[in-house]
Amino acid sequence: MATSAEPQLFLRFHGRILDSLGIQMYQSPVAAVAELIANAWDADAKVVTVTLPDRLDGAVELIVEDNGVGMTLEECQNFYLNVGRNRRAAGAAVSPSGRPVLGRKGIGKFAGFGIADVMHVETVSGVTGERTVFELDIRELRSDSYVDVTPRPVTMIDHDDADPTRTAQQGTTIRLRQLKLRTVRGAEAFAKHMARRFNLASQAADFVVTVNGFPLPEDVEPFPVQFDFPSDYEDGERPDGMTVSGGWGTETLPDGNTVRWRIRFSNTPIGAEEFRGVSVFCGVKIAQNPFFFNLSGGLGGQHGQQYLTGKVEADYLDRLSEDVITTERQRINWEEQDAAALLAWGQERLKQLLVIWKDRRARDKVSRLDARVEPFSDRLNRLPPSERDTIRKALVRIAQVEAIDDAQFGNLAGAVLTAWEGGRLHGLIDDISRMDQLEEGALIHLLAEAHVIGALHMAEIVDTRVGIIRGLERRIVDRELENAVRDFIAGNPWLIGPKWETFRIETSLNTFVAEALEQSQIDRDPDWTGRMDLVLRSGDQLLVVEFMRPGLTVDRDHLNRFRQYIQILRARLAGNTQLAIRQVTGLLVADNLSKRPDIMLEIESLGRDDMFCQEWRSLLASARAQWEDFMDAVADGAPDDPRVQALRSSATASIVDDVEDGAVEDGTAETFGTPITEVGQSPQ
Repeated sequence: MATSAEPQLFLRFHGRILDSLGIQMYQSPVAAVAELIANAWDADAKVVTVTLPDRLDGAVELIVEDNGVGMTLEECQNFYLNVGRNRRAAGAAVSPSGRPVLGRKGIGKFAGFGIADVMHVETVSGVTGERTVFELDIRELRSDSYVDVTPRPVTMIDHDDADPTRTAQQGTTIRLRQLKLRTVRGAEAFAKHMARRFNLASQAADFVVTVNGFPLPEDVEPFPVQFDFPSDYEDGERPDGMTVSGGWGTETLPDGNTVRWRIRFSNTPIGAEEFRGVSVFCGVKIAQNPFFFNLSGGLGGQHGQQYLTGKVEADYLDRLSEDVITTERQRINWEEQDAAALLAWGQERLKQLLVIWKDRRARDKVSRLDARVEPFSDRLNRLPPSERDTIRKALVRIAQVEAIDDAQFGNLAGAVLTAWEGGRLHGLIDDISRMDQLEEGALIHLLAEAHVIGALHMAEIVDTRVGIIRGLERRIVDRELENAVRDFIAGNPWLIGPKWETFRIETSLNTFVAEALEQSQIDRDPDWTGRMDLVLRSGDQLLVVEFMRPGLTVDRDHLNRFRQYIQILRARLAGNTQLAIRQVTGLLVADNLSKRPDIMLEIESLGRDDMFCQEWRSLLASARAQWEDFMDAVADGAPDDPRVQALRSSATASIVDDVEDGAVEDGTAETFGTPITEVGQSPQ
């Protein structure tokens, strides 16, 4: 209970100076609360609990509670309310438990005024059990004098004399009231931002801080780490005299002081500016917000600054006779001679790491490209050694452009290879391979050409295939090489249509196919003599093509056996799940498909069940029409390139010539049932 004699407390320095000490320097709630947590560290607290309000209306509070040693009434007066007291000069450079103290200027206690008008303080001494409760109101403490040495009474709320039984309740609770916040940050996000200001994982295993129950995370980098230095140094890269332990490097500066550091690079740009750069810590608390040691432009790998984050522990800065850390402990005065050695070291280390990052990223890009796009290695190896070396060097130069991501690099590298193989852009590619760095003009030229090169390459493929189909159509009309046509289709499924481009012959299912043929009795029907079945697979899709003997007229019995054959095969494959076949499509190729209504209805019914019918000539004419459409799409992607447009005209002219020669009926071949182009995949 309160004593009979009314105790009093006085603030000796007050007035407008409090605005500078609290309001102007600690307007961020994270910065303000960080100072109160630092005070708890100096008080040997083991646990600090921060409670954020969930709203800003009404009588809400922001509370910081610790279980430190607390204060007596006398200590409140002589220490806490003595503005500007340098506890280190008074011989208290370490706490009672031996912690290096953070407080030096004696003003961090007023950080709460940056976000609140009232600071309500309750403290219990762990030595005497004395309990003191008082309140500071910035509105009452202000005066017109910047410095006023006249004692100003502090509002006493309660005081209890010493009581040894109360020492177990030791600690200090500060309640910030009349908050001046505009928004309330979520507790988890607040904890992450607070963790950026403390180095607890490395130096303070016995100091736990929670925010609304969320502990301060040990690692707050919100990104996947690609490179972690010094652990990721390779042979010949590690600085002389450096030792590595637990992922941290330790080095001795030219002035004899020691620093520990760890710097990481993300594999994507770090969006939040507060996470980019290197933070400097003295003890457990930040002394320099993330920065790049004042490096200027013209650096090798300068773009890497967007990917870099790190920590440097320079505890010695807090032990210097000259105070090189600014009042709010967020910046170091790098103009001070005592900080010069650390600044020079940081600049040298960052320059080295940025160059390594640049080279490592370029190397990794090329490596990932080879792993991701297997045909590239084969294509490179088919080139003469001198050409292969030129192309590899050009790809490395392109990979060194940090702004190009992996997907863009893969597309561009593929276009470069295609251009070289086609005899195009040799001069430009050779120039790029000789550059130390890819010049902007060369990159822009290459990007512009790459798009056209891709379209031109695809247009040449389509033009060739249209020509092949045109030739085969003539053979079909003339009844020539029927078996050769079937064999060629087996090796080139794209002849059925562009969407069957990825399908390949599947021989592992021969037993299932033979059993289905026997059960459906197709192999016993004389009308199917000489026919060839073709089984193609892409992923979990199967395409079964049945070729009937040319010249036959298809009747209902033929169609029923075809249906039965596909259904039996589906059932057998469905019962063998290890084969991973999810879809079976059937295609019947024959001559003289009947135009009788009942047969037409049966063909349409088959189509609805993924079983389609086409005539020989119709099969190729339909495929040619589809490739022509594909050519239009490709050519529309490069409307200003005369080479692509010439190929489009060539393909169109070929079709017109065929129509005029009477080799085919028209450019849109008739397909019975649902068009087979709705099934499968487009060419890659």
